[in-house]
Amino acid sequence: MAHEVSMPQMGYDMTEGTINEWRVKEGDPVARGDTIASIATDKADIDIEAYADGVLRKIMVQPGQTVPVGTVIAWIGEPGEDVPDSGGSNGKAAEPAPAEKPQAADERPPAAVATEQAAPPAEEDTGAGPGGNGRVKASPYARKRAAELGVDLTGVRGSGPGGRIVAQDVERSLAEGAQPPAKAASAPAPPPQAAPASQVSADDDPYVEEEPSRLRRALARAMVESKTTVPHFYLTTDVDAAPLLQLRAEINGIGPETPKFSVTDLIVRACALTLQTHPQLNASWIDGKIRRFQRSNVSLAVALSDGLIAPTLRNLDGLSMRQVGERLHDLVARAKSNKLHQDELSGGHMAVSNLGMFGIEQFSAIITPPQSSVLAVGAVRDEPVVSDGQITAGKRMRLNLAVDHRVTDGAQGAEALARIKWLLEHPAALLV
Repeated sequence: MAHEVSMPQMGYDMTEGTINEWRVKEGDPVARGDTIASIATDKADIDIEAYADGVLRKIMVQPGQTVPVGTVIAWIGEPGEDVPDSGGSNGKAAEPAPAEKPQAADERPPAAVATEQAAPPAEEDTGAGPGGNGRVKASPYARKRAAELGVDLTGVRGSGPGGRIVAQDVERSLAEGAQPPAKAASAPAPPPQAAPASQVSADDDPYVEEEPSRLRRALARAMVESKTTVPHFYLTTDVDAAPLLQLRAEINGIGPETPKFSVTDLIVRACALTLQTHPQLNASWIDGKIRRFQRSNVSLAVALSDGLIAPTLRNLDGLSMRQVGERLHDLVARAKSNKLHQDELSGGHMAVSNLGMFGIEQFSAIITPPQSSVLAVGAVRDEPVVSDGQITAGKRMRLNLAVDHRVTDGAQGAEALARIKWLLEHPAALLV
C-alpha cells in the first residue's frame, strides 16, 4: 500500500512549509529513516525522513513551492504501484480547490483569520480566475493582506498553483514597489496646499525599510500572540552564585578528559530536576485543558543573526550532568549552523534564556506557548553581601521566572523558583 509523505508540523504555530530540495528522485528506493527532502519553516531549514520502506513513486510539491501543513508532498510505494494524483484520507492535495460560484458584487471574501495575532491558516483558492467576471485569482488571505498593505492585486504576479496569488506574492510585490490601488472617483478633491514652513522638518532622519525574515516574522507573530493571550506573572530571586562558579571551576580544571560545563549547562540541569519535583510547572494549557507531562523537556534560547530560536532538549530527567552538557553544546552548535532535527523545534515544557554573557543583570522573558514558563538569567554580579554579621565580597545572579497563570499560581511558581535557587546554591546536587 502506498504511503503519504505530508508537510510536517514542527511547532504548534507552524502553518506552512517550503520545499528546499528533494534529496532523492522519483523511482529511487528509500528506507525508513532516510533523509528524502529539505524544507524551510519559519524557524529553520529541516531535513525530513521517510517513514516507510519502498520507492519514491511520485513528488507532488516541487522545490520552491510553499504548501500548508498536512499537504501531501510525495508518495512512497512499491515499484510499479499506482499512487493517487492528490492527497489521501489524512492529507490535503497541493492542487487548488474546485472553483466556487462567483461572488456577488457586495459579498465579502471569507475571512482567513480571526485576528491579526493568529497565524494564517492554509490558503484556499477562491476559484475566481481572470474570467468573465474580471476578478483576480487570489486566496482569501492574499486579498486580506492586499487590503491591509494597500496593494493592487491586478499588478501582482501569482506564484501559487495555476497562477493564483498568495500572501507571499502580495508582500513581495509591496517590497518591489507596487502602488496602492486607485480609489473610486468621488467628489473632486481640493487642490493640495503647501504645508507651512513650521511643519516641514529639514533634518528628518533618512531610513531604509526592509522585509523581515521568515524567522523574524514568526517571532513577531508568536510573541504578540503570547503577550495578548497568555496571562503572565513574574517572580524574581537573587542567587548566591559563588558555590556554582567554584564547582564549575573545579570540574573544568580537572583535565581534558573531563567535560567542560558552562553556567547555562548547570541552570538547564537545575530546571530539568525542578520539573520533576514540581509537576504543576511541568504542564501546558492546550485547548482549554491542562496537560501534565512526565518527562523534563527544556528549551534553550539561541541567538541567530536574524532572530531567536529555542530548540528543545528532551527527556533531560533521565540524563546525567555530563550528558546534559554534551547534548546542550551539540544542540547549540547545530542550531547556529541550521542543522536541527524535526523533533527539536517543538515539545519544550519550559525554556531558559540567558543574557548574562551580555552584562544584562535582570530581564523578563516572554513565554512561548504551549510552554508554561521561561527562566530569564542575568549576569553574575560582584557586590557586597552580609554573612554572619560581616560584610564580604559576594557573587550574585538574578533569576526571573515568567509563568502562565492559567497553569499554576504564584505560590506554586515561587516554590519552583526556590527549588531552582537551592539547586544552584548547592550545585553538588546537580551531579547526582
